[in-house]
Amino acid sequence: MSVVSELGSIIALLEAQIPANQASPKNQKLKRSLERDLAKYFKALDTAFPYSKLAAIYNRYVEKE
Repeated sequence: MSVVSELGSIIALLEAQIPANQASPKNQKLKRSLERDLAKYFKALDTAFPYSKLAAIYNRYVEKE
């Protein structure tokens, strides 16, 4: 290996250890996990509260001044 490629691999290893680095494998795994959890949450929220019926409920129970 050349010195440039060795330095490149060392820099990549060091960058992976930076806590706020978005490209680190640990943070990528956490990102995917958060995306899955949020998708499940919003799907459950949509199932629990049918937003498509909100207009009918609003018009039925809210009196206009």
